[in-house]
Amino acid sequence: MTNETNELKTYTMQELYKQPIEPVEYLVDGLLAPGLYILGGSPKVGKSWMALQLCLAVCGGKAFLGRATRKSEVLYLALEDGPQRLHSRALRLADTAPEGLHLCHRAAPIGQGLEQQIEAQLAEHPHIRLVVLDTLQKVRCTSGNGLSYSSDYEDAGALKALADRNGICLLVIHHLRKMTDDDPFNRLSGTNGLTGAADGTLILMRNKRQDGTATLYATGRDIEDVEEELEFADCRWRRAVPPEQLRLTLVVNALKKLLAAGEFRGTATELAAQLESQGSYWSPAILSKYLQCHDEALAKCGILLETKRTNSKRLLCLRYEAQASDACDTSDGSDGCDRYSYSGGVPSLPSQPSPASRPSLAS
Repeated sequence: MTNETNELKTYTMQELYKQPIEPVEYLVDGLLAPGLYILGGSPKVGKSWMALQLCLAVCGGKAFLGRATRKSEVLYLALEDGPQRLHSRALRLADTAPEGLHLCHRAAPIGQGLEQQIEAQLAEHPHIRLVVLDTLQKVRCTSGNGLSYSSDYEDAGALKALADRNGICLLVIHHLRKMTDDDPFNRLSGTNGLTGAADGTLILMRNKRQDGTATLYATGRDIEDVEEELEFADCRWRRAVPPEQLRLTLVVNALKKLLAAGEFRGTATELAAQLESQGSYWSPAILSKYLQCHDEALAKCGILLETKRTNSKRLLCLRYEAQASDACDTSDGSDGCDRYSYSGGVPSLPSQPSPASRPSLAS
């Protein structure tokens, strides 16, 4: 008698094509979807800060690193931090305690009760869609020389099966190796068995140990490859302002200051001279071209541009409408969901830098 459990269950390509394609329901748009994801980083790089920031964002349905989130309850297994440290860190990130964030600082190892513990929490709190496990090493039974591709794949496979069974995103925090590698994903501690079983991998690498900037790399089955610069300030990770957005910010701030006294009408040379008198230095030709190429972005910040040509010269006509710039002034440029477009606004910067330190429009 044939054992049906040993038979391959096949289907045809035609049958597959008849099945509807369900859209991916991201927990974090373009970055985290249902399945197993691994976030790797060196010790003290800020992984746990990022994990807690992510939990708070998803619970509140707020943006995370400039990406929209799907609001849901969260289970955070902070196995390296006790209640006191979690309390202290949470107060640095949020004034009030959000609903739906469940915390725990002890859990059984993989294969020895962890899966059952998590599924019991999911049954008790069915609205949990994100589980963060910090860190992987705290729930592994093998260590040191006992680690191999087989054991890595088995542990990661068990966690992926847990995520798939319950339709959740399971983010596991892990460490990096000390040895360098041109491929940041090869820096993840252990073998390729971890990344091979996971649905996606994120690597957080500081540019310098004492620097407040880092690069986030991400790759996965349901996400496009990511490489973006982040800044760490006030215990919070933010997307760094892109050079193009920084240039626009400098121009907008300089023009707002100039147009506070009224409309401007004149040549690019005259405009550059007036900006220079208030400490802003721009080449007339580059300034004129830049303003005309970015007239729509300027308009969203309340600066309206018209150009008129006479027989001998081209005139620039500028005026500032504060009401039109309301949307521009309400975003810090780092936590919105604008994908670096200008619809979310331009961040305010401090006073203009000196000519030596200012990035030129041509850079």
